[in-house]
Amino acid sequence: MDDILIKNGRVMDAYRGIDTICDVCIKNGQIIENTDIGTPDVVIDATNCLVVPGLIDYHAHVFQKGTDAGVSPDVAMLPNGVTTVVDGGSSGSANYESFYTDTIMHSTVRVKSFIALSSDGQISMNKPDTYDVRYCDENKIKYLAEKYKDNILGIKLKQTKNNINNTGLEPIQKAVLLAEQIGCRINVHVIDPPCPTDELVKYFRPGDIFTHVYHGTGNTILDEKGHVFPEVWKAKKRGVIFDACNGKNNFDFAIAKKAMIDGFYPDIISSDITMMTLYKHPAIALPWIMSKYLALGMDLQAVIAAVTAVPAKCMEMEGEIGTLQPGACADVAVLKNTSGKFSFFDAKEACVEGKQLLVPQLTIREGTIVYKNLSSTLY
Repeated sequence: MDDILIKNGRVMDAYRGIDTICDVCIKNGQIIENTDIGTPDVVIDATNCLVVPGLIDYHAHVFQKGTDAGVSPDVAMLPNGVTTVVDGGSSGSANYESFYTDTIMHSTVRVKSFIALSSDGQISMNKPDTYDVRYCDENKIKYLAEKYKDNILGIKLKQTKNNINNTGLEPIQKAVLLAEQIGCRINVHVIDPPCPTDELVKYFRPGDIFTHVYHGTGNTILDEKGHVFPEVWKAKKRGVIFDACNGKNNFDFAIAKKAMIDGFYPDIISSDITMMTLYKHPAIALPWIMSKYLALGMDLQAVIAAVTAVPAKCMEMEGEIGTLQPGACADVAVLKNTSGKFSFFDAKEACVEGKQLLVPQLTIREGTIVYKNLSSTLY
């Protein structure tokens, strides 16, 4: 394993509050103090580039060949600076172990997961996955959550009219009860919920994930005057995590702009990448989505935090990943913030023009270079 020196880059580490030009040194798969590097095997000149912790895509679908939508985690993530990906409930109690043995164990990118409340997860794009609680095998979910506690982060469900068979709020009520018994989070896909959002968020506990915060279908996070509901603000203040989670149909500029005028920004930015959206509008890849938030006026440091330090904390891995502090796993992304004219789209094909695009130049996973942009002159 090579000793690596990355020099002259703008190091952005939200976990430590660092934004400065400095060196990053890697030895034996870990970040080390600069004084301990000796003579490195590889020297990377990151002049005019951002050097950040390996990106964390907190919501994507990577159960390749086990579901219609699943992408290859390594193919989809590593060229985009992503070193950790969280699968957003592609598998349920009936097929999680297949996902674990066939995909998770064999991926270079670190893969963690939420297990679906639905027994078969999200197998097919030809039918809605159902979160009717009658089809939930809660005993097996408990068993798997204990057996794979180092991988399963919590329970995924959809609180969406099309997926709950007219059962109202029973899915989230069941998920919260089950999560309390297991001691984990819930991750809730919220699109066209069966009740106003200000009622729905009352069920979320600190640490639970509200996914697709800027969706534009049915009941949204905005009240009739176009402002973020007070109950949504209260949820954020008590520690509910709001994930932008782009996807194909789950982001609306009109909602996002009004929320941001109110000062309501996402805690996490994730891609929700599937076979339908990988390298296709409106999602493309995580750095593209990050750039969209720059176009919406979000601060670069906040964008970086939303794909590194914040999701690492939600995974209870802060200090280990999502940071470049000495002793952390040597997961690193080198990005170039390029200038130009870039068109970003939402689910309704509305467009926002941006002037910045974050382009991946290099990805290091646990001290090994796993991707290099062939046009870069880093070394």
